[in-house]
Amino acid sequence: MNTKIMKEKLNGLKKYLKRLKNKKVLVCAAVCAAVICIAIAACSRPSDNGIRLFAKGEEVVCPAPIYTENGSAMVPLRAVCDAFGASIKWDDKTESMAVTLEPVTVHFAIGSDKMIKYGQPVDMGAAACFSGDYAMVPVRAIADAFGYPVEWDDKNKAIFMGERVELDPNPVSGTVVTDEFRHEQDLGTYNSISVFSNGSENFGMELLSLDDSSGAYADAVEKIARSVPDADVYNILAPTAQEFYAPNSRRTNQTAGIKAVYDDLISRDIPNLELINVVGTLSEHAGEKIYFCTDHHWTQRGAYYAYAEYSAENPNIDNLEPLQNYRTENRYGMLGSLTSFMSGTRGSDLIAQNPDMLQLFYPKSEYEGAVYSDPFMTSYMQSVVPVYPWLNNYSCFLQGDYPLEVFKTNVNNGRKICIVKESFGDAFSVWALNNYEEVYIIDYRMWNGGTYGGYGSGAYSFKLREFYDFVKFDDLVIISYPVSVSVKQQTDLLGAL
Repeated sequence: MNTKIMKEKLNGLKKYLKRLKNKKVLVCAAVCAAVICIAIAACSRPSDNGIRLFAKGEEVVCPAPIYTENGSAMVPLRAVCDAFGASIKWDDKTESMAVTLEPVTVHFAIGSDKMIKYGQPVDMGAAACFSGDYAMVPVRAIADAFGYPVEWDDKNKAIFMGERVELDPNPVSGTVVTDEFRHEQDLGTYNSISVFSNGSENFGMELLSLDDSSGAYADAVEKIARSVPDADVYNILAPTAQEFYAPNSRRTNQTAGIKAVYDDLISRDIPNLELINVVGTLSEHAGEKIYFCTDHHWTQRGAYYAYAEYSAENPNIDNLEPLQNYRTENRYGMLGSLTSFMSGTRGSDLIAQNPDMLQLFYPKSEYEGAVYSDPFMTSYMQSVVPVYPWLNNYSCFLQGDYPLEVFKTNVNNGRKICIVKESFGDAFSVWALNNYEEVYIIDYRMWNGGTYGGYGSGAYSFKLREFYDFVKFDDLVIISYPVSVSVKQQTDLLGAL
């Protein structure tokens, strides 16, 4: 097997074994015999991998998450048996289980890596054991016992025991956006910014559509991904606050727009591209302060949940810590971009009645940051820090937008990430300093003729293929919000990379 194919299979299995999705129901998963034979390091802790298990064409919901033992994927025996209609008899003295699916009875003993079938021991590769209150066995063993084939669907992160079910590979499919926190009182529209209230706070929002009916944004993402075939490329489309907080009568349904873009990209069969659904996790956390009321961006907390979803899909990130583990600082009285967008109107006065709190989370790593105005980092502009609290607004993240920001950290794992972004990516990028030794942040609006920021970098031709050859980044994240998708000038500049 060549190195590239092996890498793809290993990454597929690692993603399968390690996806920390925020779901209300834990979905049990397993790996098929063909994949399980690949030699990998065993994961020592259970995790909610977000993998779906199907038995005889029906989805199985399991009470305990998957973990690995000696490279074998372990699943809760009871859930699988219930799905197949098999009976289980527990022997307390011997801590063993007799499982019967007529006409076959097999025996599993806790602590033993042998399954007894027709009176003969069958090696399982890992011992049956308990995870909490649930008996766990290797999925390959129970599938063999019942006489069912097992198939792993890497694209959809699904396991089929028996009949295969055709699944929608779009990660946004089925995403439900909460209506619980909508601000139903319409206070008017001022300079294209709408202001809504829930009775206790006034919330300014851009009611932006996310429309790539021309395919220009998908063209740009495809071009970038195919230009760096040895990198793992991730696309994140971030919705704005209106998706969760505007009245449904005014909401533009950016979720549907994101799904349409992803449908287009899936149809193009780009092998190194992974699509990340952040709508679901943002919806689940909509009761928290994930967007500003006076600014058109998300908060650093909101960006954390998006980054957590990205890290769940990236098999090489396994140590993202919970929010409470980071040093925080709360700064009060923030009046963000929307106050200036509505300057001189009643709308600005309305949102100024409830200034935002700027909650900052500092990276755990040590770092040095620098800004450059050329692609090969010869034109040094200034030093930079990821969180600069003296700017009491969204510009405190990365100290605002620059052509190329580079951070070198003491993470010491040899991994490098390149993030292509506009301003929505600023708060997101800060989190990457916890997981990468080198972080490269590119504002595509400032290159290849782009004049945003006025730094003169637009005179340079920035090509991601050349930049990859120069720094050899491992992961590439393209993070965009609706304007980046819907406006031709933006998609042209993104595609120019």
